[in-house]
Amino acid sequence: MTDFIPLETRTLSINKDEHLSDAFARENYYCNSIPTNCILDKTLPGLGATYSEIFAKRNSIIIEPNIPVITGKADNNDKILGVYEKCTKKTIKEYLLNKEIKYKKILCTPESYLRVKKIASTIQIDLYEDYFMLFDECEKITQDIDYRAQISLPITDFFYYENKAFVSATPLDTRNSKFEQQGFYKLKVEPQYDYKKDLTLITTNSYSKTIIKKLKELKDSECICVFMNSTNGINKLINHLEEQEIKDYKAFCSRKSEIKFKDREIFQSYENLHLPLAKYNFFTSRFFSAVDINIDKKPDIIIVTDLCEAKYTRIDPFTNAIQIYGRFRNTFPDGKTFNSLTHIADYDEEDKAFTESETESYISQSKEDYDYIKAEYTKETDNGAKAAIHDALKNLPYQQFIDEDETINYFKVDNFYDDERVKNYYTSPDELLKAYENTKHFPITHTNEKYEFSDRWLLQYKRGDNPTEKRKFLAKKLDAIYNAKNEFTPKEVESIKNDILKDETNTVVKEFELLIDAYNKLGSDAVRNTGYKIKSIKALLKKYQKDSDEHKMFTKPVLDAIIERFSQYKIYKDKDLREGFAEIFKGFDITTITINTSTVKKYYCADPLKGKDTKGCINLKNFAPDHKYDD
Repeated sequence: MTDFIPLETRTLSINKDEHLSDAFARENYYCNSIPTNCILDKTLPGLGATYSEIFAKRNSIIIEPNIPVITGKADNNDKILGVYEKCTKKTIKEYLLNKEIKYKKILCTPESYLRVKKIASTIQIDLYEDYFMLFDECEKITQDIDYRAQISLPITDFFYYENKAFVSATPLDTRNSKFEQQGFYKLKVEPQYDYKKDLTLITTNSYSKTIIKKLKELKDSECICVFMNSTNGINKLINHLEEQEIKDYKAFCSRKSEIKFKDREIFQSYENLHLPLAKYNFFTSRFFSAVDINIDKKPDIIIVTDLCEAKYTRIDPFTNAIQIYGRFRNTFPDGKTFNSLTHIADYDEEDKAFTESETESYISQSKEDYDYIKAEYTKETDNGAKAAIHDALKNLPYQQFIDEDETINYFKVDNFYDDERVKNYYTSPDELLKAYENTKHFPITHTNEKYEFSDRWLLQYKRGDNPTEKRKFLAKKLDAIYNAKNEFTPKEVESIKNDILKDETNTVVKEFELLIDAYNKLGSDAVRNTGYKIKSIKALLKKYQKDSDEHKMFTKPVLDAIIERFSQYKIYKDKDLREGFAEIFKGFDITTITINTSTVKKYYCADPLKGKDTKGCINLKNFAPDHKYDD
């Protein structure tokens, strides 16, 4: 499989408070804009690359990854045409033929590009010669192609344009050899000032606890912006706010997710940016890059990775993290665009990623298997066998790297490499920290929060097939604690109940409290030997308690309490004795001993009296307990 193509790198300096158009003009670039056949690496978001192209004196087609970017730049500007699903053929045609607009500026999604091309062809406009094509936020082709196959649709056409460029603050290298064949080079922007942003990295084995803790810390913030690529994950956080009776929130997502939110009665959800922002704001990946957010409140930004919720919540420090903070464009008097930047991330030590050489081997072997079976398909003459081989071909791993015409799509290949690269960062806190350090973009404050019950462990517990299996699973965790120390503290018991039992029925809660009690009193081996059956555990506990009570009832504190309450050589009513012994036993947590005359006789030489005036009384003689145990 082809390696990354090492393109020539040129540099462009940019000074504080300059935009790219200023730097282009200083260096006498054509149209004071992006040069052709380059991959422009801006280094920083917000330097005005798209802005420079919109005002460049040439016709332009600018491919944007998502609709909010287009609406943000094209709405309320008659000289820019935003092309996406709502734009009609008539609107596109009228715009292309409008002679009052000297330099046409068409912003469109990758999926909408072909509509522009077809309409231009019907009115004899040669896009390849007359227009500059700019692919904005170009890393999104690689990152999104696994779930958004049509994002690479314009790429074939892209190489037919006489003037063209890729641009991003965070471009990814490519294995597509056409860039080298057409003489592309990388133009690296080098800021001549300190541009690094402070970032707090919190790795944790319990995302749910850590995010709630962080939201509490920021309760006095004017504006909190949470970036998380999971509708369900955002829904859970909004539910948490609702439980706190907090209604001042907004969610920004795709149209499909917006419908899902509204089905869950979350009505403050929007498919495009909707200002002003609320106190709490949630953004899916649709808003991670390119969108300009201009607000008058300095936000606290929280980036979230919750692998238990979804693997695709992984954030790439080299791309996503940089793009996210770059959404905020308003600079405040202190020179900052945000208040704080925090990434909260869990990790999975069992989720092993391929090395680069292993990835190469996987793809190469996949291709060998595909080529072999395809050859068998070509040779086969029996229709039934041929159909079976055809179905097998469709399910081979190599299918994920090719297009419908069976040609390799190098962006799909790049996507596979990229996924493995990012996956590796989330195999341990150290790997993620190292990745952030290697960006050379963030001064980092790192903490690793570890909890007794991790989210991953709790998720496994909740997937138990039945109560017995769940008890067995819980027992593994209790074993670890029990082996460390012989008694659960009240705090630990409460933690178990809060973490595990909050969604369970009262019956199950009582069962698990019983299990914890059994571990304290009987030990792990005894509990394990019951097969985690509740009846057996109860029977063992009952015997344990009876044995314990029989021991405690003859300990010195109990004996002292009895002799102090009931003197020797004195007559007492049987009722008073029963009540007195019951009170003493209760005070020492003796619960299984039946209190009657026989009980009294374990402590005193005692004779029940039968006289007319003494019926129902007992004469206590000398104090002579049956046993005396050491304390």
